[in-house]
Amino acid sequence: MQKGVSPLIAAVLLIAFTMAVAAILTAWITTFTEEQTGEVGNRSSQVVECSFADMAIFDAVWDSGGNNVTVSVANTGTVDLTDVNIFVFKDGSRVATTNTGSIASADIVSPTITNVENQPDRIVANSVDCTKLTDEETSVSTQ
Repeated sequence: MQKGVSPLIAAVLLIAFTMAVAAILTAWITTFTEEQTGEVGNRSSQVVECSFADMAIFDAVWDSGGNNVTVSVANTGTVDLTDVNIFVFKDGSRVATTNTGSIASADIVSPTITNVENQPDRIVANSVDCTKLTDEETSVSTQ
């Protein structure tokens, strides 16, 4: 005569195993959903704030005697920009970079970028906070 697990005990074990797997999945799904909801909320806040941001390069002057470029960037939006990079290009290659730091709403900054040996053909400014916020100047005057 063979001995085995009674059908009642087998059914109880099967139900207990199923409930344990369900509890683990529920905990994981709850954590995953909360994390995703937080990320979407953060991105939504950034998109809304960036919709009120704007900037413009309105002047770029290369000083051939001092090998530097002075770029005037205006924050034309209604929110402060906390991190703006300016890139200087010559013949498609980036030759210099600077970070202006914060630019308050309706404010203008004019950083001087040094060690620019040739007259640049393009200046690009972009916001680190609002990645789609950028402006480009292709007419760099000489002093």
